Amino acid sequence: EEEVKAEEEEKRRKEEEEKKRQEEQQKMLSVDVSPKDKGKEAAIEIEPPHPLVLLLQEQLAVQKAEQEQIKEDVKNLTEG
Repeated sequence: EEEVKAEEEEKRRKEEEEKKRQEEQQKMLSVDVSPKDKGKEAAIEIEPPHPLVLLLQEQLAVQKAEQEQIKEDVKNLTEG
């Protein structure tokens, strides 16, 4: 049960990080991009990520969480 909680917490943390990263990326892309727009901020239309990209990101986050859990398990086994 603790493993499940840890995995859920890890997944939530990864989602938060991903959300922050995407927000930062969006901020970077929405800065003034051309000199002719002096004084104006040129907002670039940002397409949402492809569904497969989202799926792969989620799978990667799950794999990372599992890998961390395995590392923790190995650490606990070697200590005990």
